[in-house]
Amino acid sequence: MKRLSNHTGFSIYLKRAVKPTKIPFGLSPSMGNGIMVGSLGGVSMKIRSCPSAPLRTGFDKALHERLSSLSPAPFRIKGFTLLEILIALAIFAILSMMAYAGLASILNARAATEPRSEQLAQLQTTLYLLNEDLSQASNRPIRDELGTAEPAFTGGRGSEILTLTRNVPLWSKDTAANSLQRISYRFENGALYRQVWAFTDRTPQSTFRRRKLINADHVTVRYFYETEQRWMSLNGSGSGVPNAVEVNFILSGLGSIQRLFLIHQ
Repeated sequence: MKRLSNHTGFSIYLKRAVKPTKIPFGLSPSMGNGIMVGSLGGVSMKIRSCPSAPLRTGFDKALHERLSSLSPAPFRIKGFTLLEILIALAIFAILSMMAYAGLASILNARAATEPRSEQLAQLQTTLYLLNEDLSQASNRPIRDELGTAEPAFTGGRGSEILTLTRNVPLWSKDTAANSLQRISYRFENGALYRQVWAFTDRTPQSTFRRRKLINADHVTVRYFYETEQRWMSLNGSGSGVPNAVEVNFILSGLGSIQRLFLIHQ
């Protein structure tokens, strides 16, 4: 091993005996504890840094600068600048506001549509049941729980707006028990209800099925009798089966809805 220099600030040791030649400076060193180790043209080199040694000549300075430039560059941490983060946050906030506005409009439309759809479904069910009951109306008086006779068709008594006797179709499950039913429509506390008695002539033990049909502001019923040739209200009185029935609903959000039912006798 041969020492090459000791006054440039570095000590260079050659590990192999070679002919005198000019040493290129294309080192690929690794630094550790002030020592650089590399290979120059097949010659292994160990360069020890001596920072305290003075640089005497221009060659010494050039060699020192060249060897110093071979030191590994400091590691740089890659990341976003504060300005880039602020711009990204601003874009995200704008997109979030746009998405929220679209979602809010969808939720508002759904909130407004669902009650209206439910109300229309209730109205369709109510009109269907009225049509079924009135189309099967029968001119058959009945007796109530106290044995008092009641006309086949009546209405206008308190909350009762329409009460009738109807036939039960052959396909109904109640046909085996009785071919007639007593139906009553009542308007109570802003809602229309339908009550069904399976038997026309009742006893104190008789029960009924009750179903809420629709919420309404007001419900009125008028009757047309061919003998009278005019529309009239029963007002608690009873008579035979009319030739037509007019039902008028006043519903919130839909206004006044009128439906006419013809009764074939």
